Amino acid sequence: MKKDLVLHSVKHSVSSIFTKEDVINLINSIEESKGRVITTLDIERAIDKVICWADNNERDLVDMDSVEFELNYDNRIEVVGVPINTDNLREALENNFMDFGEAEEDEVEENKVVLEAIADNEL
Repeated sequence: MKKDLVLHSVKHSVSSIFTKEDVINLINSIEESKGRVITTLDIERAIDKVICWADNNERDLVDMDSVEFELNYDNRIEVVGVPINTDNLREALENNFMDFGEAEEDEVEENKVVLEAIADNEL
């Protein structure tokens, strides 16, 4: 349970329904947020993995069928467009950076349970 939800439950409840034990239990139920700290080293490693993937999977990154060429004035062929397959790049980025995030579903479910408990107490 998060601190703000506990405070919300105390503020929005009739004052006479809370005993000292209730308040102590609520305070004890607050979980300290010990979220993961993302260091610059973690970010560097993830970037290195994506760069390594791009180096090793050039054909998956560049859309070879859509590369654009032009014939220059002195009959030289120039590459003027190299489309990137953004879906494959997105997948590589997600594979290396999603570990840094937290699942929102767990937090949403926890908040829902707490709000339902608060509503039950107010009745």
